[in-house]
Amino acid sequence: MVLVVDDSPFIRAFVAAALARIDVATCEAESVRAARAICHNLPLDAVVVDFELPDEPGVALCQEMQRSSNVPVVLMSGHSEDDVRAQFPVHQQPYFLAKPFTLNQIQGLIRQIIGVAC
Repeated sequence: MVLVVDDSPFIRAFVAAALARIDVATCEAESVRAARAICHNLPLDAVVVDFELPDEPGVALCQEMQRSSNVPVVLMSGHSEDDVRAQFPVHQQPYFLAKPFTLNQIQGLIRQIIGVAC
């Protein structure tokens, strides 16, 4: 199960549809607050979270996940990869996905992270 966190219903639906095509189940949250509730109640294989969310930055959720679990996190952003990675120590770098991204890019990254067969 992959948690998709973005305030855009379009982005959430796009990622969910892309992952469904490779038989990866998803759940969705529109905010960090909603994502936290899901994280505490479902076993997750990965989290895909937007860098900027209305209630809190996606970085906050990413850092919490790094401290409390081994669940891999992908940060999606329209900002440069260097700007996003600057928010983290070198040994705690999340996966990064530049917006806009393609169906193949999200599928390939999730395959890499959770080992989904092609």
